[in-house]
Amino acid sequence: MANKDFKVKNGLDIQSPLPVSMGGTGQTSTTNTLNSLLPAQTGNANKVLQTDGTNTTWYTVPAAYTRGGTASRPASPTAGDLFFNTDKKAFEVWTGSAWISLIANGAVPLPPTIGTATVSGLTAAVPFTGPTDFGDSAVTSYTATSNPGGITASNASSPISVSGLAANTSYTFTVTATNSYGASNASSASNSITTATTPGAPTSITVSDPGTDGYVLVSWTAPASNGGSAITDYAVQYSSNSGSSWTTFSDGTSTSTSATVTGLTVGTAYIFRVAAVNAIGTGSYSTASSSFTPVAHVVEAMDALQVITIGQGQNGVSSITFRNIPQNYTHLQIRGIGRSSSNYSPYDIDNILIKFNGDAVSNSNYSTHRLSGGGSGNASSGGSSSTANNHIGVVPFNNALANVYGPHIIDILDYTNTNKYKTVRSLCGVDFNGNQSGAGQQGAVAMFSSLWLGSTNAITSITLVPGTYQTWAQYSSWALYGVKTA
Repeated sequence: MANKDFKVKNGLDIQSPLPVSMGGTGQTSTTNTLNSLLPAQTGNANKVLQTDGTNTTWYTVPAAYTRGGTASRPASPTAGDLFFNTDKKAFEVWTGSAWISLIANGAVPLPPTIGTATVSGLTAAVPFTGPTDFGDSAVTSYTATSNPGGITASNASSPISVSGLAANTSYTFTVTATNSYGASNASSASNSITTATTPGAPTSITVSDPGTDGYVLVSWTAPASNGGSAITDYAVQYSSNSGSSWTTFSDGTSTSTSATVTGLTVGTAYIFRVAAVNAIGTGSYSTASSSFTPVAHVVEAMDALQVITIGQGQNGVSSITFRNIPQNYTHLQIRGIGRSSSNYSPYDIDNILIKFNGDAVSNSNYSTHRLSGGGSGNASSGGSSSTANNHIGVVPFNNALANVYGPHIIDILDYTNTNKYKTVRSLCGVDFNGNQSGAGQQGAVAMFSSLWLGSTNAITSITLVPGTYQTWAQYSSWALYGVKTA
């Protein structure tokens, strides 16, 4: 067409080349035909052409909106400016005073910032920091979700406590914020935590004899791991058939690494094993101990601790006292004979008073029951009485009865025990050899049982007084013994 003329139907002659005045390019070559008609293109990328009818120029089309996170909003917006908030996933328009979301239901909050999760037993604490931008409505709650398991828990503030987790399992957590328009996207995942499990097995099981029939002392070493939860107790089991079956012994909840097992049969061989217990449950049992056979125990001969004798010519001694009593015996026993030096007629007897740790001579710290009997020849009669006093024996008095003494055996039980009151039991008697003028009193035997209510302190001193107003006569002699078990 550039090299020949032709005529169209309407009779217009088309010249070659077609001039610009006729809508052509005026060029005889197709190379750079358009470029020769355009303004310079250098530096005008991404622009469009515009014309005023005569001149052609490049023109930058204004963007309909910009986009970015909340922090990227235009610094000096003009009312009506549009912005797509990539944090909220919503368009916003600047009203002249605030950015308003252009979604039908308003905007949800930004995600919270996750903190460092911790665990106690089967419960995790998930901390977080709430979002600085909470959308078009205040945050009303936060929800933590576990992975794995999808276990959720909510709270109005940090931290969130997530319970009901599985034992010995690793978890991470995310947190969402919720306002009246809905929940935010989830936060990033927390650190990984591992929940507790049952404790490991105790080790080094040993068995020994505590010195009581049918008892054994089982000791062990605590397990290397408590499973992530504090040990609250130990379960002790024993077997008399080499482990074919086991019996569990419990002495109450205790974290002690030893236990005295009771109720065993003397002469029967037993093995023992131990398991630790925490809030998750009972852990694995230890390997069994060596076989151990409880043995019978007998009381050893009593140890003589102190002897007090009223010497010749020492009439009128108001009391005798055993002091600094040792604390390594199971109970005490006092053996003695005594007579009061007071001169009184007719011949009579008075009560021996016993006092502990410096009690007053007469008080109500004792509750005593007395059973006594007396008579002449083969005949006998007696009676019993109960009173709140510290009488624990009888003693004859009258100087004319120079050879008449009252023998006594007095037992003081559990004298070192600080958890209960002390029990005193005694057996005593006196024979006036027919010199007593009171009917039926030639001979007398009495048994006393007394409870010391003054204190639960261990007994460290014992005082014997021959009646409220009497004194000890010469040759009265008393010995203190300590009783141990084998």
